[in-house]
Amino acid sequence: MTIQYADIDDAVLLTQDKLIKRGSFTDLQHDLTDHVAVRELWGKKKKKFEGGYEWTFQAQMDHNHSARPVGLFETDGTQLTDTMQQGKVSPRHINASYIYDQHEPDFQRGGVAVVDLVKSRYIGMIGSFFDYLEEVLWGKPTDSSDNKTAYGVAFWVLKNATEGFNAANPVGFSNGRAGIDSTVYTRWANWASTYAQITKTDLIRKMRRASRRTKFRSPVSHATPDIQMGNGIYTNDTVIGIMEERLEDQNMNLGNDLASKDGKALFKSTPVQYAPYLNDDSTDPIYMLDWKSMGIGIMSGWEYNVSAPQIVAGKSKVRRVDLDVTLNTVCTDLRRQAVISK
Repeated sequence: MTIQYADIDDAVLLTQDKLIKRGSFTDLQHDLTDHVAVRELWGKKKKKFEGGYEWTFQAQMDHNHSARPVGLFETDGTQLTDTMQQGKVSPRHINASYIYDQHEPDFQRGGVAVVDLVKSRYIGMIGSFFDYLEEVLWGKPTDSSDNKTAYGVAFWVLKNATEGFNAANPVGFSNGRAGIDSTVYTRWANWASTYAQITKTDLIRKMRRASRRTKFRSPVSHATPDIQMGNGIYTNDTVIGIMEERLEDQNMNLGNDLASKDGKALFKSTPVQYAPYLNDDSTDPIYMLDWKSMGIGIMSGWEYNVSAPQIVAGKSKVRRVDLDVTLNTVCTDLRRQAVISK
């Protein structure tokens, strides 16, 4: 049955809201086999922030160095040390969209044809959003003049050839991450090192050292600005492939399966996950991330806003549907993050 023009937008809106399953199609939208950052952050590590255009957290960079030996009747010392720094992260906005023309034949056929057309256009919009989000979540803005691109893992967790907590700011961000200058506040730095071979005496030894050095425990009980819980280890195809081969070398009873250890690599009980986006990184990095202090911030009310169809200016029968999201990644403790690279 033909749908009247006045009813098409309502049919699109209803279909968008319900997205009932009709038929199927082969989805060849993506070059990546998996969107790991999207699944880990967008899917599991979200924290909603209420309003405001800067999200803040407090970091105590030092104690007051007042402890000292004293003698009988000695005059007490007095010392005031400002040890707090405020981190600030500005939310970023992402938009995706699709359009349709009310003259399109599928709208005149009505029913299932409308559902199938809207679903394919809607999925195309969501696919574009997730492809872009995966890229953003692993990357970083070019420099501080880019006030539109969200921060990613490469912004917060910096590589360094010298092993340790080597204070540095991301290239192009002289004020530091979250506005805290790592060259001034040297504890505001992640762990980094390099490796040459994927062996127990090289990479694995450095992963063990990184794991030990990033497990900070305060002797004083206090609340911390936690994002979520858990941790994760992420690398590319080259690294995880050799890791799985090393794992096979440890076990002489593998049976007949030529790839019996694929997907089973663990480090201290944490799965080592293959992140396809990292395949283009020639440094073959291994990111060891603590999600307790890093996650994705979402502005409350702007997590997943899909608009009703709107008229496109100058095209009376063309409609546009928008997806708008306000987010950014936030890290409240760089010393719990590590990266090892070549």
